[in-house]
Amino acid sequence: MITKLQILKSLNLGQRVAEDELSDLTQYFVETSQWTEMLEGRKDVVYGPKGTGKSALYGLLSTQTKELQKSGVVLASAENVRGATVFKGLVASPPPSESSFIFLWKLYCLVLAGKTLKDRKINSPQATALISALQNAKLLVPEATIASAFRSVQNYFKGLLNKDVSAVEYGLSIDPASGLPIATRKTEFRSSTQQQSLDDVPVDALLETADQAFQISGINFWILFDRLDVAFVDSPELERNALRALFRAYNDLRSLNNIVLKIFVRDDIWKRISSGGFTEASHITRTTSIVWSDQGLLNLIVLRLLNSKELTQWLGVTPQTVKDDFEEQAKLLKEILPDKVDTGKNPDTFEWMVTRVKDGLGVSAPRELIHLFEWIKDLQIKRLERGEPELPDKQLFDRAVFKEALKEVSKVRYNQTMVAEYPDLKIYMDRLEGQKAEQSLQSLQTLWQVTKETANEAAERLVSVGFFEKRDRKGTTSYWIPFIYRGALKLVQGRA
Repeated sequence: MITKLQILKSLNLGQRVAEDELSDLTQYFVETSQWTEMLEGRKDVVYGPKGTGKSALYGLLSTQTKELQKSGVVLASAENVRGATVFKGLVASPPPSESSFIFLWKLYCLVLAGKTLKDRKINSPQATALISALQNAKLLVPEATIASAFRSVQNYFKGLLNKDVSAVEYGLSIDPASGLPIATRKTEFRSSTQQQSLDDVPVDALLETADQAFQISGINFWILFDRLDVAFVDSPELERNALRALFRAYNDLRSLNNIVLKIFVRDDIWKRISSGGFTEASHITRTTSIVWSDQGLLNLIVLRLLNSKELTQWLGVTPQTVKDDFEEQAKLLKEILPDKVDTGKNPDTFEWMVTRVKDGLGVSAPRELIHLFEWIKDLQIKRLERGEPELPDKQLFDRAVFKEALKEVSKVRYNQTMVAEYPDLKIYMDRLEGQKAEQSLQSLQTLWQVTKETANEAAERLVSVGFFEKRDRKGTTSYWIPFIYRGALKLVQGRA
């Protein structure tokens, strides 16, 4: 007879970070409308808060290469799915202007296109000429990884901007007779302006040549950009310049038929880079935003639970039957969870979990919900391992473990997200430790020991990043701290 301890140990809800569970994603991935639209090529830009599944979409796309190839789609990742970012060299040596950044992104896309044409042995005149030209210009090295491909682009780019050094210059141009790309070799750089140096390389015409090569071969070429928050995390100004330039390059490349950029970006980053005016934003229309409902989150958790054969056999359910019926999914959770965490007129347990991981912007991210469930499971396992009695009927989890688990999730969310990404706000957040969970502007001013104007500015920033939820009651404004941050700061229920 299987024990509840064995069942608990068989449960694997997955990892907080999608990059760490790519091999398992296909088993319990929720096929959302965003996924369908991306797969069918109807959407190019995916927005979503941190932890809501952008990288899961990105990672899953990269695992669907064979299926996509059947419909004529070939993928190329512009960034490593995990590990060190390809673009780390830009932090030390960024392009000097937004226009030069646009050129850099286009040149990188050109090299990825050339690499794909070469790897797939496409031998049309356009493909052959482009590959040869890129190789002669030292932009396409044998057995290149995407990291080495980007380094070659960066080195070539630096050479174009370095006008004062006499050296060998490898150039790219278009043969006026054939219209095909050719590589040139010069013994010194010309004394000219930066933009003239960049304009000497007809990158737009070369991209059109690559597009023709893909069109002749019946290939739609998708270039995937993700983890942009990781690439430029230490430099907000560089992040702004890089991403604005990337979206401008995306708009320029929309004129091509068979080369498309697919960009995954956090919505808070998009708001930052588009603030202060960004005219190109109105032309970026093939977009979708990731939004999770409570029902979608329940479905996500149950699909992961169903991977346990021990659980499904013990409950006497057929996984596919449960997957096909939302009522069966809700029933399964009710069986294994306690009715409520808090007694009285409080929400049922799953609703309690969803509200406790919600931030000030009203977002309950799957990442935090999965993390909470994993902690609940681990704490319950420890209770049984030290000899505490099993719960009655089909219930697997004791009420007592939920609040303890939330404290641990709160610490991780606070330290690894809020403090890590907004270090300039740490001084304001830390001074709230041990205070009431709802503050007025006046109480914040006193607590922070700043002027009213500074307190208001800091409070509004904390609202914008989801640390505060702004509430208005009968003309009085207050700032309410969500449960997800209370455990980390030992906050007390009530108003200051």
